[in-house]
Amino acid sequence: MSVDFKETRAMLLRRQSSVFAVEGVEGAERQPEACMQLFDIDLAKLGHALSQRLRARLQTLATPVLTALQEHIWKTLAAQLGANREHTPLFRRFPDNIPSNTHALWVDRVLTHFMQAPGQPCVHCGRSGTTHVLKPCQHVVCDACFDGANYSACPICHRHADRDSPFFLPAPALERGTATGPLKLLDLGESMDDAAQVLVRAMCERRQAMSPVDTDDFKTLAGEYRLRLLAWIPDQIPVRENIALLFGTLLKHCEPAAVLAAAGPHIGTATDVIRLVAVYSGADPSLQGQVVYRQVPVAKARGMARFKTLFTPGSYWNKQASLPLPVTIKRFKMARLGRPLRRALLALLESLHPDSLTEDMLRHRSYWVWLGEFLHPQEYHKRYPKVAFAFSVVRKKGPDGTPGPQFETFYAGLEKAVMRKDAIAMVALLRKRPGELARRFDHALSLAAGDSAAGSAVLDAFARCAPQFATPVLLTLRALLPTRLHAGERRIYWPKGSVATGFMAPDQRPPLPQETVNQAVALIERELLARFSSKPPVGDWLIDAALADIMVPFNERTASRSAIQLPRGSVLPVPAGKKARLFLHWCQPENGGRSDLDLSVAFYDEQWRLRGVCSYYQLTCKGSDGSIIATSAGDLTDAPFPDGASEFVDLDCELARQNGVRYAVAVLNNYSGMPFEDLEHAFAGLMFRDDVQGAHFDPRTVALRFDLAGSNGVFLPMVFDLRENQLHWLDLYAPGGFEFNNVATSTAAISAVCPAMIAYFASSIRMSMYHLALLHGAARAQRVILRGDGTLRALSRHEGEDNASFLARLRKWNPQDVDSAPVMHEAPLFAALLDADITLPENSIVYALRPGVSAATIAASDLIS
Repeated sequence: MSVDFKETRAMLLRRQSSVFAVEGVEGAERQPEACMQLFDIDLAKLGHALSQRLRARLQTLATPVLTALQEHIWKTLAAQLGANREHTPLFRRFPDNIPSNTHALWVDRVLTHFMQAPGQPCVHCGRSGTTHVLKPCQHVVCDACFDGANYSACPICHRHADRDSPFFLPAPALERGTATGPLKLLDLGESMDDAAQVLVRAMCERRQAMSPVDTDDFKTLAGEYRLRLLAWIPDQIPVRENIALLFGTLLKHCEPAAVLAAAGPHIGTATDVIRLVAVYSGADPSLQGQVVYRQVPVAKARGMARFKTLFTPGSYWNKQASLPLPVTIKRFKMARLGRPLRRALLALLESLHPDSLTEDMLRHRSYWVWLGEFLHPQEYHKRYPKVAFAFSVVRKKGPDGTPGPQFETFYAGLEKAVMRKDAIAMVALLRKRPGELARRFDHALSLAAGDSAAGSAVLDAFARCAPQFATPVLLTLRALLPTRLHAGERRIYWPKGSVATGFMAPDQRPPLPQETVNQAVALIERELLARFSSKPPVGDWLIDAALADIMVPFNERTASRSAIQLPRGSVLPVPAGKKARLFLHWCQPENGGRSDLDLSVAFYDEQWRLRGVCSYYQLTCKGSDGSIIATSAGDLTDAPFPDGASEFVDLDCELARQNGVRYAVAVLNNYSGMPFEDLEHAFAGLMFRDDVQGAHFDPRTVALRFDLAGSNGVFLPMVFDLRENQLHWLDLYAPGGFEFNNVATSTAAISAVCPAMIAYFASSIRMSMYHLALLHGAARAQRVILRGDGTLRALSRHEGEDNASFLARLRKWNPQDVDSAPVMHEAPLFAALLDADITLPENSIVYALRPGVSAATIAASDLIS
């Protein structure tokens, strides 16, 4: 079957701004300049432009080929920004003609709903012949009381209605507003296969679970290149989930025997096998469970302590027959497992050590009990006896129904040592599993506090196992340990899940000794420098000082799918003089139910006291001087397929600051209906605009665009710090209620979670991209150039200087050592940039958070592999 690699082309365009176009037939007529100018105009509407060599190549293509490629480029870029959807808010003249008295408007809507009848005079103005019955909601509205040129949906229920009704008048066409700023450059790609090969290898070498965007792209490459991909993969794939993603995807498209033969050397545990089956079945290889909603009778829910606050006198829930309670199940819909495939999977399991096989299966017991229903291991108990024994332990019974054998796991022994507070026994066990030692190193040090022998044993084990630790764990410990010198107020945990739900608790850990921390940090830095120095060296290493506010990615599995891969906890400057416009768009499935999402902004003062809100129940938020600091475009209560619905909120940061507002929190609520993840699509984002007139959605001004995921609840994506002119990216979900979530019901959580998260990331407990880039520069470069405040400074490595000494000088930037006017060489360099707004030598390696005249060639995660 032929493959056109359409998805791979789109993915490389999104990731690297590369367009792959073969050269046209020699001697053929070139495309006229007018044809290219029209495409330039269309691209400029999306904030992009063609490089000269790409433009020249496109002009050599035949008209049908060029047209198809232009359409492909435009659709890919438009989808990345959200410009491929209709964006018509409830009030079509937004930001003008927004009702200033939301309560009075609500009263009018209620009276109309209950009292207005067809053919009768209007209950508000008393006029006759001015009412219209809207379909399908059947509300009777008066065109003298409600402006049909301003509304896009029913003014009473805010649901989409038949726009052929005489009530809806044409609205003036909206011109595109002004937008200043550089265009992002698209360049000609040399070889798509070479680019794909580099990307596959980089993803395979990742040392942490990939983000949803990277996961989708990895599966795209495996699905389109198929068995050709096997020649590109490295000998070692460190992350077990990535092994499953690769070979599980290949299993869907290729002959199982060939795939499993290639997968065999990479599969070392039983969990690898079940992850492989999960991906093959279309499930998540993280094995974190699937959330489903089951109706539970209200009488039963009343007896559950966690829901006692719902059933107050007069509560809405007292009148319901049942509640939709979320339940996590540890199983997935199994793909068809043919007999040859079942035997091959059993053979893989049989090849593992029997003790590790059984223990590994017990870690995910529910999944193995479920998989056993399809593998039928007892049919082959003579051929695969170790597998049959492991299943008897997992099922707690043998083939004859007798009780299964007892088995003590590694973790049971470890917990016993912890309960005894025996740090030496704990470390003796952890040395067998270096990954666990790294993750529990802080705990082991705390357990050994006050016992010099135990402390020495922990540090000795750490030093011996350091070469086996994953780089992301080492980076985490390098940032964490210096903060452990003093007692903290609270700890923040990041539980495994599909979305980020940071959990806070009082920090009861004793501080660690200064000497212990210093020794551990020195060991970590020595190991990191050794690892990075083994990578290809470079002459010049260019670093943006602004990367000090960008976090090294962590817990990427829970990151939102986003056009710009901004790591959680990062801080961006808010452009001066710009207006902020937040947007939300969602669409219900074609055959699904109704869903109502809401976009709001909550305003808080310095002490996180609520000062105001802009939401569906308060369309405009006014400051103490009467000025309007935020305006909502209205609340649509459904999003029918295929056009969906959009909501906007305009925020004037300067006016809000002048009116005593310190923090503005963007809040996305699931008010009612289906979970975020069950919608056809749902995304939100932020524009920084020169003006707020013109088209409601302008892709040229999109600064952030991210998908919504997870179940019902509240999403807190970002916080504006108006005093500092900064944007804090939190990317955090809160559970919320079953329905009726809004700022009023969430303000307690907002005022607790947001300041805690901002303080957490400001404490340097997570490493920044700037400090990671310094580590790489010290290990790999002869000269490091720092860009900041519009100037360049450089430090060169001394003759014979070791990496640790060079790193120490880079952290100080002593003016006596610095070249304040460095000359940029023409040779390829490595650049770590916030904005790729500088032209770099050809073949340079570039990490850039936001692409510009240069395109990113690597991701942030590639720097921690």
